[in-house]
Amino acid sequence: MALWVLLSTTLLSSLLSLVLFSAVAAVISGRRRAVWFFHPYTNDGGGGERVLWCAVRSLQEENPDLDCAVFTVDDASPQSLAARAIDRSGVKLLRPPQVVRLYRRKWIEENTHPHFTAIGQSLGSVYLSWEALCKFTPQFYFDTSGYAFTYSLASIFGCKIICYTHYLTISSDMVSRVLQHSSMYNNDSLIASSILLSRCKVVY
Repeated sequence: MALWVLLSTTLLSSLLSLVLFSAVAAVISGRRRAVWFFHPYTNDGGGGERVLWCAVRSLQEENPDLDCAVFTVDDASPQSLAARAIDRSGVKLLRPPQVVRLYRRKWIEENTHPHFTAIGQSLGSVYLSWEALCKFTPQFYFDTSGYAFTYSLASIFGCKIICYTHYLTISSDMVSRVLQHSSMYNNDSLIASSILLSRCKVVY
């Protein structure tokens, strides 16, 4: 009986792997030479957006034949993004970028993951990236928002990965606060008051 269960599990795993590989291969076959920026939030108008638009502008100048586009969860058009690049960041693009709208926004929202927020948002970003890469698979995958968990998936899809990370997902300061039992917005007072829970959080 145990042998039958083992063989069935192995067969099922092999079939699922084959289906996944076939799906990815089909998507990769449609890939063209392009740089697509994974930047879910384009309406914030902060320093991260300026980095995005400076990168797009530089690529347009250096490689005018290279397609540039943005994966975003915001309701945006090529024209609105080009206008926003000028108005909020002072960057004039040579031409509006292409836009791919993503709809699985809630998986990277803090409210969706009230507990274990960091890992929840990180895994949610992989799900969002799956949506993006299934819609279009570029040759170059440029992450300008710091979603490092998506790199492995982009690599499976055959993309060359470029990234700009302004804020680390986990920093040494965050770990120090947990070790010092400091209660803050990212370290609940219940955890801060418990030696055991603080140690568990450091491991997490």
